[in-house]
Amino acid sequence: MVPVYNEIGCLDPLVERVRGALDSAGIDWELVLVDDGSTDGSGEKMDELSAADDRVRVLHFVANCGQTAGLDAGFRHARGCIIGLLDADLQTFPEDIPQLLHTLRKESLDAVVGIRADRKDTGWRKFSSWFANGVRNRLTREDIVDTGCPIKVFRAEAIRSVKLFKGMHRFLPTLLRMEGFSVRQVPVRHASRLTGSSKYGTLDRAFSGLRDALAVRWMQDRSMRWKLR
Repeated sequence: MVPVYNEIGCLDPLVERVRGALDSAGIDWELVLVDDGSTDGSGEKMDELSAADDRVRVLHFVANCGQTAGLDAGFRHARGCIIGLLDADLQTFPEDIPQLLHTLRKESLDAVVGIRADRKDTGWRKFSSWFANGVRNRLTREDIVDTGCPIKVFRAEAIRSVKLFKGMHRFLPTLLRMEGFSVRQVPVRHASRLTGSSKYGTLDRAFSGLRDALAVRWMQDRSMRWKLR
C-alpha cells in the first residue's frame, strides 16, 4: 500500500518494481495506491496503471488530507491478511518487502519495520531525523530507531486495531505496542530521491512531531490494561 501526493515521475517505476519484486518471490499481491488529492496528474496516471494491471487498485481522496489519512484509508481498504507499506518516492526498496514478510511469518510477529541503513540523505536531514527520533523515544519511553522509515509490513488485524489521528503515522510501532502487538526492527536499503521533492520541511516536522509525541505519551499514561481472571 502506497500513499501518493504529486509523485507522477515515480509511479511507473514504482509499479514495475513492486510487480517484479513480488512476482519473482511468488507472492500473491495487490497494490493499493491512495491518491491524496494530487494536482500533478498522479491520479490520472494511477488510473492508467490500474487499467493495465487489475492487481493495482486506486483510492482517490476528494482533497488533500495528509499522509496519515492516506495510510488509514489504505489499511481499511486493503484486502490481504498482511499489509506492506511503502512511500512512492522509491527511496526505500520494494525488493526488501519479501524479506520483511519472511521475518514476520518466521517469527510470528505482528509488525516488522525498517531501519534505513546507509541513509542517502543530506547531513542536515540525517541529523534532524536522528534528533527527532531521540526526542520522540525520550518522550514515549520507546526504542524505535527510525520511526520515519516508510517500509513496513503488518498483520492486517493488528494495524486495523490502531486508531489513527493526524500525524500519527510517525508512531505506528509505538501505537501497535500499546495494543499489545509485537514489533521487530530490521535494516533495509535506502536510495537517493531520483525525482520530485520531499513534502515535509524540518520545522513543520519538528513542531508537529513534538506535539504528537506528547499526545502519545498522554495516551500511554492513560491507557487501561485489565484482564479477567
